[in-house]
Amino acid sequence: MSLLKDLGNKALNTAKAVGNKSQDMMEIGKLKLQIAQIEGEIKKLKTEMGDMVYNAYANGLESPNDQIASICDSIKAKYDEIEELNVKIQQVQND
Repeated sequence: MSLLKDLGNKALNTAKAVGNKSQDMMEIGKLKLQIAQIEGEIKKLKTEMGDMVYNAYANGLESPNDQIASICDSIKAKYDEIEELNVKIQQVQND
């Protein structure tokens, strides 16, 4: 009877470990999806900034420095968000 109890406990412990790993993998997947979305936002901001600069050049206008600085600040904030998400991924992987 002790052998069956030991096997049952080992199976239960294994199932819990597999469940925890599955949850970790799901969490990492969600974080990576967030990173991909933020990277898409960064790409849009960079495109917007390039369009602004080109339109100013094409129309003989002065470069819109204030607007460019604002977009650069937004891009920097998004890179900071990505870094925070990467830290969370590392924490989940190390647990």
